[in-house]
Amino acid sequence: MNTDVSPLHIQQDHAESHISANAPARLDRALADYAARDWTDQAIFLNERFEAARAELGHWQALSRTSRELPPLAGLTMTVKACFDTAGWVSSCGSRVLQHAKPAMRSAALVHKLRMAGATLLAQTNMTEFAYGALGVNTRFGTPRTPLDPTGTRIAGGSSSGAAVAVARGYGDVAVCSDTSGSARIPAAFCGVVGFKPSRARYDTQGMHWLSTSFDVPGLICPTVGLCRQVDRAITGCGADVPSPPLAIRLAVPGTLSDMGLDEDVHALFRTCRDVLTAAGVTIHEIPLDSLMDSARIAAEGGIIGAEAYALHRHRLATDFDGYDPVVGKRLLAGRENPAYRYVDALQALSACRDRFDREITGYDGFLLPTVPILPPAVAELRDEATYLRLNRRAFSLTEFANRLDLPGISLPVGKLPVGLMLTGIRGGDDALLAMASVLEPLVSNLQQPV
Repeated sequence: MNTDVSPLHIQQDHAESHISANAPARLDRALADYAARDWTDQAIFLNERFEAARAELGHWQALSRTSRELPPLAGLTMTVKACFDTAGWVSSCGSRVLQHAKPAMRSAALVHKLRMAGATLLAQTNMTEFAYGALGVNTRFGTPRTPLDPTGTRIAGGSSSGAAVAVARGYGDVAVCSDTSGSARIPAAFCGVVGFKPSRARYDTQGMHWLSTSFDVPGLICPTVGLCRQVDRAITGCGADVPSPPLAIRLAVPGTLSDMGLDEDVHALFRTCRDVLTAAGVTIHEIPLDSLMDSARIAAEGGIIGAEAYALHRHRLATDFDGYDPVVGKRLLAGRENPAYRYVDALQALSACRDRFDREITGYDGFLLPTVPILPPAVAELRDEATYLRLNRRAFSLTEFANRLDLPGISLPVGKLPVGLMLTGIRGGDDALLAMASVLEPLVSNLQQPV
């Protein structure tokens, strides 16, 4: 596939360069591109503050000409997924059920933190309704398409669909999103950008609307690893003393890869990535990682997401079921059938599975997989409910491991193709993961293999 992405991204990793790149003019070019496109049935923004953002960037630019020290993210633009409270906007979670709710009185903690670090709020992004889906389909506001498909028919992935498209097209520099089973990494892979899922508790969740209290984490989508590291550093204060490592990196590949249902095109590209990394000096071994597939099975059989999602939605489902997307509503309602003992047993089994993974990965810095085992399907393919549910399950079948086992993970773009290379780290190793990703990124970013 050829790319249609506008070259408007910031590539630098230093705060002062964001202003010197003439941020207001850069935003003008981005918004001109946005205005020239037809977003019918594929909205990426649900709310925007374009004029206010332009004025704010002008303010930062004026301050940059003085001797005053600027905050680290001054000159960057930010979008926020519709499941995070943003003062003055309705947190609709991409659903008509909430679209007439009262606007948020204050912004989520993560949004506030980034604003205080200088990021300019640009827009609120579209998403799969209540984040319950990995393909980005939204029947109320429209289904965003990946910019990497010149026909404009293939999905962007989800649930953070609008976030990924906004970054891929250069409309925003950083996107705040959530990740339950891959919601930051899947659309990042399909759209050719970077998607980061941190460990639980790394980012403050206050003001985030949950799907699953066991698995949800806030995440980031950025054009580059360097920018992702800078934003993460502004949020956490960590990572400043973690340099990019030399190529003394030891990574695992699950020995069960052949049983993970990869499409042949995806598998071939993954083999190419592996060869490129090995040639550059990265040590890669296939090892048994049985805890990965076990964690997915435990979560599914225990109905963890379904039970938690139903608990959060049960009162609204009882009064406004018809307001939900039909597929999402049925999936949410199904959660009430899950026995409590099965849910509790699954949580306990997952805890043991995490301990087992820690033992299995000993001696390695993390493991590699494709981000998604399939290429982005066309929107038309997903109109059949059975096909949608089957492809939805496949889409998050590799990303979900990090959520079930509470591991940091990042999806790296591979050439200009809608396929990501996913690096998943060890427990609590977010800083090391981001540092390794900065080494791997340039090795695979220019691969050109037809898909």
